Amino acid sequence: MDRPIRRLFLVFTLLFVALLIQLTYVQVWAAPRLKTDPANTRAIEEEMKVERGAIVSADGVELAVNRADGQYFLREYPQGDLTSPWLGYNSLRYGRAGVERVYNEELSGKAGILGITSYWDQLLGNPHRGADLKLTVDMGVQRVAAEALGDRNGAVVALDPRTGAILAMVSYPRYDPNEIDSLWKDINADPDTPLLNRAAQGLYPPGSVFKTIVAAAALETGTATPETAFTDTGTVTAGGYVVRNYGDQSFGEHDFTEAFASSINTTFAKVGVELGADTLAAYAGEFGFGKVPPWPLAGAKSFFPDPGDMDKAHVAQAAFGQGEVLATPLEMALSTAAIANGGTIMKPYLVHQVLDYHQNMLQETKPEAWLRPISSETAASVRDLMVETVRNGTGTAAAIGGVQVAGKTGTAEVADDETHAWFVAFAPANDPQVVVAVLVENAGTGGGVAAPIARQVLVKALGL
Repeated sequence: MDRPIRRLFLVFTLLFVALLIQLTYVQVWAAPRLKTDPANTRAIEEEMKVERGAIVSADGVELAVNRADGQYFLREYPQGDLTSPWLGYNSLRYGRAGVERVYNEELSGKAGILGITSYWDQLLGNPHRGADLKLTVDMGVQRVAAEALGDRNGAVVALDPRTGAILAMVSYPRYDPNEIDSLWKDINADPDTPLLNRAAQGLYPPGSVFKTIVAAAALETGTATPETAFTDTGTVTAGGYVVRNYGDQSFGEHDFTEAFASSINTTFAKVGVELGADTLAAYAGEFGFGKVPPWPLAGAKSFFPDPGDMDKAHVAQAAFGQGEVLATPLEMALSTAAIANGGTIMKPYLVHQVLDYHQNMLQETKPEAWLRPISSETAASVRDLMVETVRNGTGTAAAIGGVQVAGKTGTAEVADDETHAWFVAFAPANDPQVVVAVLVENAGTGGGVAAPIARQVLVKALGL
């Protein structure tokens, strides 16, 4: 009997040790991660007994407030779906997303001095209230951007190039966070992915708006000047690949300024091949491609191919934003901000201030530089090219009377007879206050579809 008893004892001992290890792991090592896991509704249930902080826009519009329901405070979103792609939701059943998730510690009163107050409130049985968030978004600009985009799939980003503050961020289709519990299955089954924030997470071929980066590289390296002469016959062959201009146009004799303003693909293919894959990739990286946007809400990394994998044909395509190049609307807004801000890209941010329930400021975001891809002289030269694009080129639909607008159109080919419409712009050109990036999926040309949207947003943001 001794041997079976010993074996049984050993088995139970091993089971006890395994249980001890598992409990230690769950309660000590994994506890912080499990506590903040969006799927951990037990933690959310406890936090919903706390009066969550309000979220308001820069112009004082309430975006997220509370409604008492028994022992819980339930979240309400007065603006409906207008801000949902980045504001997110706070659901007892499905967890959190967006600002509600990223700033949960502040909103639930656990961060900083509010965390200490929360501890004493729990001991004394007192009600506790979280911190309020004041955002950078101007709801007037947000509404105009949403109305201008309408029910077309796409995104609009508006920001202040001097600070990086997001003024508007629109994505369509969207969802109503007030209905997240009842519509969850339908929202997740929707092939148009309304939960996706297309502005920061959607990746698209940028088409000719990428020429702003190629032009900057060409001017910075001395590969071209605004006056450099070119000849276009309508096509050019690079590595066996035939590059054509949009609509099979032919432009004949022209300079680099006209090549940019008229968006001549053949000329940019020539310039791209002369720059080479390594230089193009280096400048794309300096403008933010391959990097996660430096803000808490994160987003997709825009993509430029590995130069070692690119032959001459791939380089030619990449030079006018086709091939394997992919970008988010936020990335193209930040790239444009480098030109508007004298060569420096500021870190984007959405939350301006964290305030306690007495409206005392606990935290404030300070503008901070992120990247400096080009010199101020090169930025000024590219700005002049963009001004000419709106004055006499493909971007005339973005012109505003009495205000000089700098812009660039993009018509990215994605399939037979299907193109994404892009437009990037800033104004006033000599004192930039607003940068706008517009993407409309499968909608036509950038000049015909996206530029008018950008114009409406610029007019509202500038108070015209």
